[in-house]
Order: sequence, then C-alpha cells, then structure tokens
Amino acid sequence: MVGTKHYASQRSKPQMITDARKVPSDLTIVCDVCVVGAGAAGITLAHELRTSGKQVVLLEGGGTRLESSAQDLYKGEVVDPERHGPLDQYRQRRFGGTTAVWGGRCAPFTAVDFEERPWVPYSGWPIHKRDLDSYYLRAHQYCDLGEYSYEVAAALPHQPPEMIPGFHSDDVCTDRLWRFSPPTHFGKTFIGALKHCQNIRVYLHSNCLKIRLHKNGGSVDHLQVVSAGKIVSVRAQHYVLATGGLEATRLLLVSNDVHRGGIGNDRDLVGRFYLSHMTGDVGEVLFTPKRGHVLWNYERAKDGVYCRRTISIPEAKQRKDQLLNFRAILSHPPIADPRHGNAILSAMYLIKRYLAHRIPPEYSKSLSGMMPVRRVLAHSLNVARDFGNVGKFSTMWFRERILSTRKLPSVVLESKSNIYTLHIDAEQSPNPDSRVSLSEEKDAFGINRLKVDWRFSDLDVQSIVKSCCLIAHALEHSGSGKILFHLESLADRVSADCSVGSHHIGSTRMARLPSQGVVDENCRVHGVDNLYIASSSVFPTSSFANPTLTIVAMAIRLADHVRAC
Repeated sequence: MVGTKHYASQRSKPQMITDARKVPSDLTIVCDVCVVGAGAAGITLAHELRTSGKQVVLLEGGGTRLESSAQDLYKGEVVDPERHGPLDQYRQRRFGGTTAVWGGRCAPFTAVDFEERPWVPYSGWPIHKRDLDSYYLRAHQYCDLGEYSYEVAAALPHQPPEMIPGFHSDDVCTDRLWRFSPPTHFGKTFIGALKHCQNIRVYLHSNCLKIRLHKNGGSVDHLQVVSAGKIVSVRAQHYVLATGGLEATRLLLVSNDVHRGGIGNDRDLVGRFYLSHMTGDVGEVLFTPKRGHVLWNYERAKDGVYCRRTISIPEAKQRKDQLLNFRAILSHPPIADPRHGNAILSAMYLIKRYLAHRIPPEYSKSLSGMMPVRRVLAHSLNVARDFGNVGKFSTMWFRERILSTRKLPSVVLESKSNIYTLHIDAEQSPNPDSRVSLSEEKDAFGINRLKVDWRFSDLDVQSIVKSCCLIAHALEHSGSGKILFHLESLADRVSADCSVGSHHIGSTRMARLPSQGVVDENCRVHGVDNLYIASSSVFPTSSFANPTLTIVAMAIRLADHVRAC
C-alpha cells in the first residue's frame, strides 16, 4: 500500500493530495507505480491507472500555483540565446505543468512522420501511425477536442469546402486542420478526480533529485526526493519520468552513481537529437480568389471546437520531392514591426511584450525578451490613431477569450486587400550534434542545470524553401494568388529568423535497439527493467505539429502497458 509506518499510521483516511513539505523526515513511500511530474503526461497516466488496482504515487516538484523558487529550478544555459529561448520561460513547474498556459493547438502526427525516410537521417519510429490512432481518439477526450477528425469535409461539413476559392493543386492541399483545445488546464480539470481516487496519492513540492539504481544497474531501486530540506525515498515496481522533454533528460544524466554517463547513456545518446520546430513568418501573399473569399478566420466544427485551415504538402509529394513535413496558415503581419500601422496589432504587442507576464502559447523571439526594447512610441501612436477600433476589439476579446470556457485561440484580422502573411510550422530533421547536456552551474539543490545547444541543418531550411516554392507555383498556376516575397532570399531569412523555445523533443529517442535510441517501443529505458519515460523527448522525429496531443496519446498507451505488467 502507499505510505509507511512513519506516515500512513497518522491518519485513518489519508489525504490523497499532500504537500510533501509537511511529511516527516526520512520517509519511505512505497507504491506500485511512481510517476514523476504532474503535467499533461503525468496526470494522464495517473488518471488512466485510477481503475487499475495499482497503488500510484504522482510526484510534482511545484505546487498548484506558479512559484518563483520552483520555477528557478528550470533555469539553465543556452549556447546560442539568439536562436533558443531561456529554459525557464516556456515551461512551468507546477501541478498541471505547462498546460496552465498552453495555447491548445493540436494535430496528430501523420503516417509519413513514423516512416524511415532515406532523405531524413535518423528518421523512423519503431511504431506506426495506426498504432496510435486509438490512443489519439482517447487523447481527444483529455484535451476536449471533439471528434478525431482533421479534414475539412468531415469536421466542417457546414462550411465552404474551399479555403481559397478557385485553388486546385495536386502538390498543395488546403483541406487539413488544426483543432484547438479550450485549452484544457490538466491541473484544474483533473485535480478533483485524482483527489477522490483511493489508489492515487499526489505529493506536491516533491522534487526528484536522482534515480537510484540497484548495484547491477538493471533496475531502479528507489528515487531520491527532497522537499523543504527533507529527504524522502520512493520505492515502486515501475517508475515513469513524465517531467517534460528537458527534465527527463536531465534526470537520466545526473543519475550517474552506477553508470558514469548517466542512466540509458552507455552509447552517449541521452541528450542528443534535440529537436523542435522551424516556425515563423516567411512573407506576404496576395490572394485573388474566384467566386468567394479566402477563409482566414477560425471556424467552429459541428461539435463547437475551434478549427483553423492550413496549407500543406501531401505525403506523396513529400516522399517524391524528399521534403520534411510542413503546415502554413494565413496570419496577420508580424506584430513587432509598427510599420503595419494596425492599432490592434500594436496594442497586442505592447500588452504581450510588457504587461502580460506569462508564457506565450507559441515561441516568439519578439515577445520573449531576446530582442531589444524598441519602437514603443511608434506602436503607441498606432493605438492612439485608432483607439475606437481597439475598444471594439477589446470588447469582443473579453467576451470570446476572457469569459468564454472554450476560448478564441488567438487574434485574427481580416485583410481588406487580401494580403496575408504566410506563417509556417515545419519539421526539423534529427541531428546528433543538436543536444542537451549538463552545465557546470548547479541549482538550489546542488544538481547540475542543463546546457542546450540547439542546431538546425541545411535540410531543414531547404525543405521550407521547396515547400514555399510549391505553394507559389500552385497559386500562380491556379490564378488564385501570388507571393510577395523573394524565394531567392528565403533560405537566408529562415536561417536568420528561426528560433525555438517551447517544444522539447527527441533527446531520449525511441528505437528498438539500444544502439539507436534511449527507450524501446514501450517507452522503457533500454537496459533498465522498470523505468519508463512519458515525454516528447522519446519522439524520434518532430513532425510539424505541437507535441501535446501526441504526448497525451503516448501516455495513455504507456498506461495500458503498465496496467498489464
């Protein structure tokens, strides 16, 4: 059972959510399954195991709210701050994790993402898309995404079929969607259910410092956990690291008392192949739609979920032209440059950049503090010139975003001139030299912080350029638009402007063989019988899509595996 002679005997009906700062010193907690980290993955896993008959302990390093002392533990070193955001800025150490501030944008990975592609080094998963479809369906319930449908015809049967009237192409398609969670705050949504589960015990402010292996190194003996200066041990049959892509990697590396290089790192693979996404604005497009209007706005699916149409390259064309996966949407001009002259965009920039102290839903260099403070006066003048329109927009935003349970995902604006900015989200290819390692600097517990050296390749850049060339040709061939940016200089622009921060993928990659990855197809660390990882760090490739939906799907799959053990 969960508990020890020191603690469980103090209460006939123990609290299922406990502040670990209040537990006795030298406590040993015993359970069947210990899950470290209470974000999307950890909460999903625990919730899935509520009817398993197994005693589950869920450890969370923070509390129910964001606390500066807990958040400080996420700080680390970034080799190139111009390309990668601060490590503590795009994740939160609290119950619910980063779902407390995420934007809710979701899409499943596609079949090609799981394939071993000859033109993508180190690609290929040991599972297929079809192996995840049933779990994606279940993940939709956790994220409150409605139907598991990402095609216009099925999700939006009541809406016009064409995103760009008159546009037709075999090389470019416009019938794929993003779907948006309300967004679900996993902490607030599932705390009630977990609180009443007699087989689940949640410990807040319980920081896992190291994983202690048996002397033979083949299994975990216990976890070393600290809270308010008190050391706690957790012993379980199965351990799951659900601490996010960076912290799971960190825990493996610092746990080096048996294996000198850390757990699962016999072949120096832990921390390598660190991935994110190539994302940003590539330029403006002038649309000349026939018999209708370009569909630029959010739409509601028949189940009420917000959707956004995308421009993509079909999988067959990706294989033929040796491209990485890719999505684009129609957006407003970049908000940081006041030359757009739009009062609403300037107001949004000023609020996000200087007043809203929260993680942006998507990484943005211009909002992160990485860019120097400038042009405040120009933005202020934009707002002053059209303050009435800002007021009208604010009323709508308050109604549809602040007060609404299912929130309008972001600011979208119609272009009277039919000129829209093409915003892209593209796959990054695996690169062993893009890596996460330990820094010499240490945190408040004396544990090494992380050092991130994120790198992208020419393949990543050229794939974006080729995809944009296909879009440009298809628009002109159909007579429905033309690009207003120079393809010749696009590679330089992508290389200069690309930056990441919010998606941490690939650093404990999945592979059937330990010579090729850190975990196996069941997310078990190679060579360690009872240690699993539930995180985007196990993804061998990044696709174009935000990782949260796939994280939840993989966590459900792992829960089914652990349940059967």
